[in-house]
This record gives sequence, C-alpha cells and structure tokens, in this order.
Amino acid sequence: MLNYNKTLPDGASGWVVTEERFSNLALAKCEAVMALGNGYMGLRSAAEESYVGEKRNLFVNGTFNRFDELEVSELPNAADVTRMDIRIDGKCFSLDQGEVKAYSRSLNLREAELVRTFIWNSGDGKELEFTFRRFVSLDQLHLIGLKLEVKVLRGPVHLSVASGIDAQVSNSGSQHFHEGEKRIYDKTFLELIQTTTESKVDFVIGASHKLKVDGGTVDLAPAMEIDRRKVAVAYSLNLEEGQTLTLDKVAAVYTSRDKQFAGNYSLPAMRAEVLDVLKTAHESGYETLFSKHAAAWAKVWENYGITIESGNPFDLLGVRFALYHLVAMTPAHDNRMGIGAKGLSGEGYKGHSFWDTEIFILPFYIYSNPQIARSLLEYRYLGLEGARSKAKENGYAGAMYPWEAAWPSDGEVTPVWGAVDIVTGEQTKIWSGFIEQHITSDIAYAVWHYFRATGDVDFMEDYGYEIIFDTAVFWASRLEWNEAQGRYEINEVVGPDEYKEHVDNNAFTNYMAHFNIELAMQYYKELEQNQPELFARYNKLLNLHEAYGIWESKLDLIYLPQPNERLIIPQDDTYLQKEIIDLTPYKDQEKVGSIFNDYNLDQVGNMQISKQADIMMLFFLLENKFSPEVKRANYDYYEEKTLHDSSLSLSTHSILASDFGDKTLAYRLFQRATEIDLGPKVHSSDAGIHAASLGGIWECAVMGFAGVRMLDGQLHLAPKLPEHWDKLAFPLYWQGQRLEISITPQEISICSTAGQPVSLFVHGQLQEVQSTAIFANL
Repeated sequence: MLNYNKTLPDGASGWVVTEERFSNLALAKCEAVMALGNGYMGLRSAAEESYVGEKRNLFVNGTFNRFDELEVSELPNAADVTRMDIRIDGKCFSLDQGEVKAYSRSLNLREAELVRTFIWNSGDGKELEFTFRRFVSLDQLHLIGLKLEVKVLRGPVHLSVASGIDAQVSNSGSQHFHEGEKRIYDKTFLELIQTTTESKVDFVIGASHKLKVDGGTVDLAPAMEIDRRKVAVAYSLNLEEGQTLTLDKVAAVYTSRDKQFAGNYSLPAMRAEVLDVLKTAHESGYETLFSKHAAAWAKVWENYGITIESGNPFDLLGVRFALYHLVAMTPAHDNRMGIGAKGLSGEGYKGHSFWDTEIFILPFYIYSNPQIARSLLEYRYLGLEGARSKAKENGYAGAMYPWEAAWPSDGEVTPVWGAVDIVTGEQTKIWSGFIEQHITSDIAYAVWHYFRATGDVDFMEDYGYEIIFDTAVFWASRLEWNEAQGRYEINEVVGPDEYKEHVDNNAFTNYMAHFNIELAMQYYKELEQNQPELFARYNKLLNLHEAYGIWESKLDLIYLPQPNERLIIPQDDTYLQKEIIDLTPYKDQEKVGSIFNDYNLDQVGNMQISKQADIMMLFFLLENKFSPEVKRANYDYYEEKTLHDSSLSLSTHSILASDFGDKTLAYRLFQRATEIDLGPKVHSSDAGIHAASLGGIWECAVMGFAGVRMLDGQLHLAPKLPEHWDKLAFPLYWQGQRLEISITPQEISICSTAGQPVSLFVHGQLQEVQSTAIFANL
C-alpha cells in the first residue's frame, strides 16, 4: 500500500513515504503515518476534500479538557483548517467520482511537507491536474501552511473553492468547546475563538487565503460565510484550458495555555497578536514560510542525522521516520507538557503520557539532545503535585505517579472502562490506573539515567533528588509485610505485562521498587555528607531522617524473585504454574489482540501468555544485576510466550537478542518494529502512530546494534551490526560532550567534537579518546 522507494527532486533517497493509490480503506493509516507536527501542535493528514471515515484532528499540546464528570481529561480536537469544498462546474469534487490517474500522496521526511498530486478526469470531458501541499511550521510554531494548485488540462471549467475554519468537529462525539466569536477582517483574515468547557483554555485560530491565476494575483471578492462553529470564504471563477489556479492558505493557532501568556494573559491581546502574525504570514506566502520551515528541519537532521548503509534501504527510512515523528510530537518548547502515547497524530490514548516517555523515548533525547530530555523530566517534576495527591487518595505516603498523565496537576487520568469482554459482553474495567504502579520507579530510573549520562547537577539539585526521594517514600509505604515468609512484598499489581492483572510480586515491579529505594538511600548519604545545605532543605521538605530509617529497615527484606533450578525468574507468584497453550495462531496476526477473539482477559490471565516484555525489560534496565546465563535462559523461555501485542515490546527483545549475539533475530525484531506503522497492515495506526515504538526503533539501532549502554555511570559501546549493514553512524552526547560515532564490521571510530578527552568501554575494554580514535570491531 505504501511505497518507500521514491526519491526527492535532488535524487536523495530514503526520505519519502508514498501512497500510490487512493483507498478509502487506508484513510486512517495514511492520516496518522503522514501526520505533521512541531511539538506545539499536531495535524492529522486528512485530505482537503471530505470522505466518509476520515478523522480531522488538530491537537495543541497541553490544552487538556474534561468533557464532563464521567469522562477523563483529553486533548481536545481543535477547529479544522484543512478542509476545502472544491466544486467543478457546480459538482462536488471527490476522488470517489471520475477517473484518477498518476495519484501520489507523499510525506517528505526531510522537509516535513505533505504533497498530494493526481490527474482527475470528471467523466464528461474535463481533466484537471491537482497539487496539494501542506506543512506545520517548525520555524514559527503557531503557523500552518497549505497550498492548492489546479491546472486545467482539458476544459474550460467553472471552479469554486470554499475554505476557512471549521469547529464543527469533536473527539469521537465529545465536544470540548463552547462556541465563540467569529470574525472576518477586510474580507481576508478569518478568526474563530473557542474555549474549552472545563479547563477554560481559549483558542484563537486565524486563517487567510491568497488567490492567483497563472502566477498573477486575482482581485476577486470572496463570498463570506459565518455559521454555527464555522467561518469561511468561497472563491469562484472560470478557468480556460491551460490555466492554473493557485491558492495559498495560512493558518495561525494560539491558546491561552501558551507559555508566553502564563501569568499575563488577556484574550484581546492574544487576538491582536494572532491577527498581526497572520497578516505578516499572509504577506510572506507559502513558499517563503516553507523555506524557513525547511531550514529549521535541516538543522534537525544535522543534529540528529543517523547514517545506515544497509542492503535493505528501508532500514534507514524506518529510523528516519521514527526521528521525524519524535520531533513532531515532542513539546521541546514547554516543560509543562509531556508526550502522548500516540504523539499528536490521533485521538488514541487521549494525548496522555505513559511510561513510554521515560523508558522508550527519553533515551533518544538523553543521548541526542539532553536539553529536551531535561524538559521532559521537568514535566514529571511538575507532576509531583498530582503524584502526591494520588498517593494520598490511595492511602500511601510520598509521590505515586499516575499511570496516565495529562496536565501536570491533573493526577490520574486513566479511563476506568475499556473494550467489551468477548465472553460476558460487559465492558472491561481498566485496572492500570489503579494498580499498574511500576511507573513511579520508572520515572525515578529515568531521572537517574539522565543524571549519570549528562552530569547535570543543577537539574538534580532543583528537581531530580526530590523526585527520587519522594517516590522512594511511596514505595516504602506500599510494601506489605508477609509474616509467614518474613519479607516485604508488593501485591495486587499489574506489571508491564498487562495481560496479568492483580498479581503478587511482579518481578519487574519489585526489583524496580528496590532500585528506587536503594537509590534514594545512596543520594541521602551523598547529600548529607557533601551538600549539607541542600540536604537540610530536602530534609525539611520530606522529613528525610524519618524516611531513611524506614528505607533502611525494609530494603533488604524486599522480596526479589530469584531464578529457579532452570534459571527462570518467575514473572509473578503464579505465572509459571499457569496453563501453556499453542500461541502460533496469534503470533503472526493481522491486528494486535486477536487472542481476544477467542478468550477474554480473565482466561488469558490464567495462561502463560505475555502481552509484552516484562522480565525482559527488567534485564534491559537493570542488566548488571543478572548473569548472562540467567538472561539467556529467561529470554528463551519468555520470548515464545510473548505476543508482542504492545508496540513497546519488539524493541526490547531486539536489543536483548543483540546482546546475545543473535544478529538474525535482533534484526528481524527491529524490522517488525519499523513495520508497526509503516508495514502493510491497514489498520495498525488508525488511532495514531506508536510513539514508544518509534523511540524503541532508535534504541534498537543505537542501544542494540551499536551496543550503547550506561552501566554503573560508565559509557559502554559493544557493536553487533546486522550482517547486511556496512555502516552505522550517529551522534551521541555524553557528559556534555557530543561524540560522533561511526561503526563498520571492521572498526569503530569515535570523535569528540569538543576535543576533550572522554573515557568509555569499547567491547568491555576501558579506552580514552582524546580527539579521534579508531578501534577494531571485535
């Protein structure tokens, strides 16, 4: 369905994702996969003309709203600026009618532009060539540019185009906005105001149009329309054969939640700014605005550029696709905002942040752009308010992070009810918001990971220590004493494997809680000894003296499941006693979750079936705690029982396969990860792209094939390239320095761009790089 072999006009390959045939069945996939964004906002790539089944989404990061008391907070679907009502000789234009030739819709990853072209024959002798272009500016975060070109190949025709701002949209039926004022200034500049119903966030959206025929400006007064939740203009004119109409459209989007308005906001002032920005952009036009946008993306690729010389060209495109969407979804402009599990490409998961960010996306930023990594962790620091509220509501102390997070102070926003139970017909309760608690230690781990890789002491003093201390306070209060066993346990939880609910002593949860408390104790001692003033501040805030006594009394009594006689660590207390079934029918499935066509969640919970990496994730994060023999035995045992029904799973298994030297399996799992969104499955991305998987793709390449790890505060590099890869090169930040790393099957080249010496382990041997060094790739 999608083609990846198209080149850019300058001949560059590996940059283009192309739909070569229009299909109503593939609307949602292409809308998500080809979504545009700049971290401030995301625009789903629905076609300009309307089709049944389309999803027109425009999300502005951080603007969460709760539709009513029975629903959770979600990113509201803002007014649409992309739809155009095009009529040819009075008839609505649609690709469902007439004959379509030379169809192509392409996402240019390098310049982040969506281009759609085709020739359309009306069936009554009229033929036109259409070109649609679109971008969401990375240069000016509030701007969207659209361009329509229509050339009459066989005519003449009477053409009309109606375009504007359409707020007659919703989040699958939930309307998050009050209807606001609408204006048209000078018959050119459109304005629509929306205000969210509960959070009271104001949106001001402006749009303007510029019409040309054969390159010359047309002085044509439009018909103007202001309707309920809608403002638009319409242009109508006659075109002769050979003539070309060009319509430039610019939209500007601002909200009262924008950081520039924090503490100093007035709606009239924001309206004035939007109109001023819109007029300037209107004067500049599409091409000038796009040129600046493309230049901003050129800097992205210069900073993040990764080189892969592979026998399969798709490998490089797959990684570039991941990096493109990571940039498009990440709110690098504002530390009050996180990354949604579907980015900004669809309504899936309501724009909420999960552990996806800390475990799968943050490593990319830690090693590629530490400043953004810090911003994402500051978002979690701001979320301490909601985490403390959740702990208190559940009868615990400290900070208990929500499984799903929205605005930092919102606390837990996981929906309570989910899909239908195939057996009972009842709606399934979503337990993750109640008992999937490992996210608290995942965030503490991410803070530690960032600090050890960057050495950012200021972050730790201002934010990091507080997160680690208060999450450890939570875990100490969460532990349950088992008198018969003489140990502390963690019962009634969901681990990373969400097909196992209400389990006791999930190994991942227990080990990570132990790590969290042990880390807090370590930092307690360091601050007490070396930074008494800082220690005194945190002691006053969190009563660390008392907390340390509790940690010390409990740490060594926390139950950490150990390998059995076959070296298998039980995923939880009962997993290894559950029924084993043949999972072959569900391993190569068209759509994830196909096992629930035959069983309900309770039945799956009583079988040795894992949704995703669980024990394997533990080996990846805390690998120094387990021997290679234990890791390999568990990998062999659990891999065949893992359905990878979560997009988070494949990358972890790929990285571990690389560690074991199984290059074939590691590459196959990497390839499957790249195909979650880009592969042939039509409905895999309907609700949006898979944000964590995209971070995982980078992890496969850099932490798997290149073997990059931070172990005990030291940088390690142990490459195991796939057999058909001739080269892998990428930038890597370590302790404030940018390294340029290039790996071939024969050698490893490391260049310190700052010219400062850096120490790291290469294939287990400690090496010091002064400026540039080359090592044999063993």
